[in-house]
Amino acid sequence: LSDPMGRKEFMTYLEKEFSAENLYFWQACEEIRHGESSKIPQKVEDVYKNFLAPGASRWVNIDSKTMDKTLEGIKRPHRFVLDDAQMHIYFLMKKDSYPRFLKSDLYKNMLSRAMVPQESKKSVFPFMRRQRHSS
Repeated sequence: LSDPMGRKEFMTYLEKEFSAENLYFWQACEEIRHGESSKIPQKVEDVYKNFLAPGASRWVNIDSKTMDKTLEGIKRPHRFVLDDAQMHIYFLMKKDSYPRFLKSDLYKNMLSRAMVPQESKKSVFPFMRRQRHSS
């Protein structure tokens, strides 16, 4: 999840599997954790509306104990209020979606693109190529 390209490919896979809401939720929690303090209350409210509220457009499936703790916590929003719910979704993806992604053609294609250098690149530093001088 720390690699932007890998996360993008994983998102594409999750969209095909109809479970992209999990990664969207994880990303929204990261934005709250690392974002501006002044925006935390509004962002927590947005996460509630989009992911946790009954009938939410991208509802995430977390256990009732975690949901209860999270709903109680968002009454007093702070940077880490969604940590338990985020961790639950992270482990859900780690145990379920991610292993399937690693077996997918999408992942295999991403790996092959990453491992085979483009033929047009002759050198990372073209200015270091030796020039032949005729005498």
